[in-house]
Amino acid sequence: MNSKQLTFFLKTAELNSIAAAARALDVAQPSISLQLENLEHELGTNLFDRSFRGVVLTQSGQIFLAHAESIMRQMEQAKCDVHQFEHEPSGVLSIGMTQPIGNIISVPLLALVEQRYPKITLDLHAGLSYNLSNQLQSGEIDIAISSPDGSDISQIRQIKLFREKLFLAVGCDPKVASYKKLSGAKTITFSELSHHEVIVTGPRDSLGYVLNQYEEKTGIKLPHKAAFGQLMTTLRYVVDGHGVLLSPTSAFYHLQQANQIQAIEIVEPTLWRDVCVSTAADRPQTALLNAVIPLIKEVTKAEWESGRWQGELLTS
Repeated sequence: MNSKQLTFFLKTAELNSIAAAARALDVAQPSISLQLENLEHELGTNLFDRSFRGVVLTQSGQIFLAHAESIMRQMEQAKCDVHQFEHEPSGVLSIGMTQPIGNIISVPLLALVEQRYPKITLDLHAGLSYNLSNQLQSGEIDIAISSPDGSDISQIRQIKLFREKLFLAVGCDPKVASYKKLSGAKTITFSELSHHEVIVTGPRDSLGYVLNQYEEKTGIKLPHKAAFGQLMTTLRYVVDGHGVLLSPTSAFYHLQQANQIQAIEIVEPTLWRDVCVSTAADRPQTALLNAVIPLIKEVTKAEWESGRWQGELLTS
């Protein structure tokens, strides 16, 4: 198996035609056919079903497609990393974050990378924690900044970045009678919290997972209300006084500064959630990762020192 075979395979799979792949790659059609046959012989299976209309991937071909794409990405990254030992780091780095984390560090991180490494482009994605873990392991993203959610992390490297404190976010003009009683409160106990329906993500996501752990620890079950998918929608619902949200301050600090949301600290017990920088264990620590991860730590420290992201710094 070699890069030429993988290139021919991927282009043929993309175009569903050996002839079209030959034209696109400016290679003789018999050359592509021979290389594909050699690849199939090495793998011991047919990768394509062939007909007069063209070719389509077999089930084995579909399985191999994901591996071939991953191998080619790693080969390109390897070339880039070797090149960057002699040059300024450059290229595209894909980072996935949960929405609250993205809300607080995306803009300062983009600005800092542009300042320090103008040849690096960040491709930012937002998602729930378990989706980010899947994207990381499939190679869709290079870094995930998220929190543990019970997913298998045996194939993931993690650096603990921050220990964030969780609060109850309440609109400053509540419309629901029970929420009006919370106005001006500085703290609320976990048992008192059970008297309110709390907006929280599902149990597969890190926030729902962490809350479930505290519920099991205390024996107190909170009434839940599902989040609305988009953080902006959920926050509008809270600002308008229709609900209360369990969240770190990273999600709503800007609304807190504008006096649209108040943060009530949860006590007895205090609720915490770790935030980690994760990379795939089966892929090398590239020059791009080595350049950007320290900047993620730097931005996190700055947001913590400003008071916008409340918790405990876990990195030096």
